[in-house]
Amino acid sequence: MRVRSTSVIALCGLLLVLVVQPAVADTPRQRLARAQERLDELSRELEIQIEECNLRREQRKAAERAVAENRTRYEKTEQRLASVRDERAEVVAQLYKDRSVGQQLAQLTTSADSLTDYAERVTWLDIAQQARTMAFERFSATQDQLTADGDVLRTVQERAAEADATAQRSCDRTRERVEAEEDDVAALAEEVERLEAAARVRTSGDDASASQPTPAPAPAVSGSAGAAVQFALAQVGKPYAWGGSGPGSYDCSGLMMAAWGAAGVSLPHNSGMQYSATSRVSRDQLQPGDILFFGSPIHHDAMYIGNGQMVEAPRSGLTVRVVSIDRSDYVGAGRP
Repeated sequence: MRVRSTSVIALCGLLLVLVVQPAVADTPRQRLARAQERLDELSRELEIQIEECNLRREQRKAAERAVAENRTRYEKTEQRLASVRDERAEVVAQLYKDRSVGQQLAQLTTSADSLTDYAERVTWLDIAQQARTMAFERFSATQDQLTADGDVLRTVQERAAEADATAQRSCDRTRERVEAEEDDVAALAEEVERLEAAARVRTSGDDASASQPTPAPAPAVSGSAGAAVQFALAQVGKPYAWGGSGPGSYDCSGLMMAAWGAAGVSLPHNSGMQYSATSRVSRDQLQPGDILFFGSPIHHDAMYIGNGQMVEAPRSGLTVRVVSIDRSDYVGAGRP
């Protein structure tokens, strides 16, 4: 009985210690990890929205190109119709002037001097009649073609208007989301930077200016890939801006589009579309200038520059920078 009482007293004492003992405060490393996690998740959500907006803009551009192409086709058909209309008018005037084919046939054949002469005149009349028939048929066919071209033009114009409205709605939603979250992103980024700086100070002793090692220089590259790499590197330090394609600011796909555009290669302003527009490259075959893709769905890309490094426009609040290519959400690489 005494043993049981002693055990009960000991247990109560332990519970009392657990209750009154204050909770262990989070370590700076734990706070850093949570802040970085929140920042990464928020940045990912915003980047997906931004790339969705970019996709809608590209679809709008495609619709506008279709309108322009069909308008050109319609105008050419209009010009052709004007030409065959003049041709038909000449035929009508000639028929009126010459009265009728039957009368022409009677006049020509009765005045024929021989059977050969008769056959030649009948053949000539037949050819003339065929030419007249063809003139009317060309006019009718061209008129039908103009109607069909007009129908197609109206359809693509309607689609272009719909694409424009969709793009506007998508980008308005993105703008509202970015503006609503920018303060949170900035606050989180400041917290991450402060915690990282504190961690560097603890690691390096009392050196508050300690920083990460400078990335190794990218290898020299020639040709169009070299031009793209040089352009991308020249943008380092410029701010990230959603929908940006230079020259003052960039988002991720805007930087890739501008860099390869400087090399004479056209790319759409959307990371998913850039993935589709490039040839697949395995990771062990990467060359400077290749585009690296990240996320599911793909919502981020960057340019490989060699030595395991890439140039990227990362997220709101940061600038174009050179970082390691190692990311857990790597999807693949493409070569323009």
